[in-house]
Amino acid sequence: MPKKKVYQVKVEWGDCDPYGIVFYPNFYKWMDNSQWNFFNEIKMPISKLEKKYGIAGLPLLHTEATFLAACYREDILNIETTIIKITNSTFKLQHIIKRKNKIICYGSETRIWAKQNKNNIISTTIPEKVRIIFKKELSDEIKF
Repeated sequence: MPKKKVYQVKVEWGDCDPYGIVFYPNFYKWMDNSQWNFFNEIKMPISKLEKKYGIAGLPLLHTEATFLAACYREDILNIETTIIKITNSTFKLQHIIKRKNKIICYGSETRIWAKQNKNNIISTTIPEKVRIIFKKELSDEIKF
């Protein structure tokens, strides 16, 4: 059973270039928003994780995207987010962005479980309680 969480966005005027085509950095913004939604949906809001575990957020280590089709003003997009990999101190989210049932973009984010150490951010081990919840949400990566 898929563990995807769906975040919906409507493409607005400010998301587009003068021709009404979505400016590509907005896809990364929407993937980031979908990541926040994912954590809310699994009852682990990032703000609560920061307080409970003393982490410095979930900094981005790597991201990538593949764009398959243009999107336009007033399109309704569904971003399906799943967790596809967990390591000692990182996890990887996959985002599949669809207009209706057509995939128009897909991407991923690798994030670290981080704490502040003086003036730096360092990765640290994901607590076992969190790993258990992550593992319940773990899905297979979809290869395109």
